[in-house]
Amino acid sequence: MNHKYISVAAAILMLGVILSATPLAYAQTLSFGPKLDVVTIPQDDQILKKGIIVLGLNPANPLDTAKHPRDLLSQHKIIVTYNGQTLTWAVGTAGPTIACNVLEKDKVNVVADPKTGQGKQGIYENLMTVTKDVSDKFVCKIRWKSPATGVLESVGVLDVYYVGPLPAAMQTNSVTGATIKPAVTSRDAGVWVADNILVVEAFFTVGRTVVFGSDIQDICVLGWPVFGGVPNVAANPTWIITKPDGTPHWIFMNAMGTFVSCDDLALAQRAILGVPLGTGPDPLAPV
Repeated sequence: MNHKYISVAAAILMLGVILSATPLAYAQTLSFGPKLDVVTIPQDDQILKKGIIVLGLNPANPLDTAKHPRDLLSQHKIIVTYNGQTLTWAVGTAGPTIACNVLEKDKVNVVADPKTGQGKQGIYENLMTVTKDVSDKFVCKIRWKSPATGVLESVGVLDVYYVGPLPAAMQTNSVTGATIKPAVTSRDAGVWVADNILVVEAFFTVGRTVVFGSDIQDICVLGWPVFGGVPNVAANPTWIITKPDGTPHWIFMNAMGTFVSCDDLALAQRAILGVPLGTGPDPLAPV
């Protein structure tokens, strides 16, 4: 036998042994194809490394429908690379496609199912964390770098806007003069106060191959900026800028105050607004 082929044959044999011993769940994740690397960096809170959105709700009056200081934009830096290099393309041609998925994290009190009597995996399980897709309440806008006229490069910023329901100021019927009360109150909008998972996905066509990549970030959606460690006291804006269109832009020095957990702060604000804690059986509990 030609000894030049012995090491190759041994390597193939060893790979076959490893794959045969690998559980199917892991074997399916093996990937040898090209991929995109996506990196995002949140800019709203660079110490806690979170995106921050403030809905401008009223902690003192959950039924209030007035508009309070808010910031509905979460900002993130982004870079997409292929084999370690950024991508460039001409304006008007296809560049990387960016898609955003937002998942809301909520706490749920684990209770027994009325039909089966089962509800927990163990007596220790008093709360569980569940997620729900709230992507329709957010819009992502990508702003790529332009290194030269007519050229774009896969480095830039990702703006994430909250577009869900919000309280509005009272309006007056122009015909009857009657006051029109908005349908959304602070309590109504409070259901969107939560710690959220932002999943940023990118895909790009190279020749006849579509390559993919993704990254994950935090977006903390608050009802109001807090003062220190008191969740039911709203902090005043640190600064107000009048934009060219005449509307104000509110700046909050530290919207989370001394809280370091968005999950805990959101849970406290929801309780203040009267948003009930969810209940339900753990789907993994034995039957």
